[in-house]
Amino acid sequence: MVHLPSLKLCPERCDVVAVASRTEENAKTFAAQWGIPRVYTDWKALLADADLDAVVLCLPSGLTANMAKAAVTAGKHILCEKPLGLTYADAREVEAAATGSARIHMVAFTFRFVPALRYLKRLVSEGHFGEIRHWRMSYFTDFMLDSATPVAWRNQRAQAGAGILADMGSHGIDFARYLLGDIVAVSGASRLYVRQRPSVAGGALVPVDADDACAFAVEFASGAIGTFDFNRAVAGRGGTGRANYQCIEIHGTGGAAIYELIRPFELQISLGPAMTRTQQWARAEVPLDLRKYAGSPRNPRVDDPLLGYKLDQGVAFLRAIAGETQEYPTFHDGAEAQKVVDAVEAAVRERRWVHVRQ
Repeated sequence: MVHLPSLKLCPERCDVVAVASRTEENAKTFAAQWGIPRVYTDWKALLADADLDAVVLCLPSGLTANMAKAAVTAGKHILCEKPLGLTYADAREVEAAATGSARIHMVAFTFRFVPALRYLKRLVSEGHFGEIRHWRMSYFTDFMLDSATPVAWRNQRAQAGAGILADMGSHGIDFARYLLGDIVAVSGASRLYVRQRPSVAGGALVPVDADDACAFAVEFASGAIGTFDFNRAVAGRGGTGRANYQCIEIHGTGGAAIYELIRPFELQISLGPAMTRTQQWARAEVPLDLRKYAGSPRNPRVDDPLLGYKLDQGVAFLRAIAGETQEYPTFHDGAEAQKVVDAVEAAVRERRWVHVRQ
């Protein structure tokens, strides 16, 4: 639950007036919970509502592309969950549909709003690491560790596409592009650990075909190289009530940094000869101006630090609509991330290095 609380932070900027869901019961329950006056059981009817200026699309990945294209045609500002499609071709169609539109088209790469990641972006942009030569990223969780966990849409390729690679991998690829630029070649391997899971209703086992793990190596256009490790079925990281463990390391000729999601207000850094030659590291607090997105009304001192940053996503969307910022992930970013996902899938399938189409 991210989008509604985020939008509710800014009542002077927007009114949430309608919701659509696959069932009338779900739509009415959600509307009652959040005080939303209009309920639709047909998303096309919602898009046809001329009183609505903007929509948030949060649905299984297999449905995203068609709905996003329809929302573009309807002339709405759009905040759309990632990935934009199950393939780059799908995502590119969505991006192409939005090209030239005066409306805002934003992808929900939520983790871009973590204060420490934004601080890392600033340090990279200011050149503190010199020539960046190496990248490492990991994401681990026990979300699918238990084989008795019921099947969800994320377990089915028809709705989830490339499994964890499309789900969390798209976030990681976006991080990499945001910080270091385009990825030009990839090679990797993936795993599916549990091939049947109980149905939500219980009883019968349902086939599962979306991968739980993926590890891949990359080459950046800048010349840097790096690795990504994603796994949603391992113990020891990301459990005990916290769903995600994320870590990014950047190493260059002038220094290095480590970002961890569990420490959203700090980085570990080793910068300059005095530190790097003696292997010294220091804790660097995120500056006050980056502890929340510019213009966000929330108080980062009282918010849950592992959840509060998510509220800034909706603020960014509303400020973009008002023409106050261009600092947000676009449909182009979403399509570029999916291009790399497709290349990794091909590399895994063909067991070779694959060049990312430019």
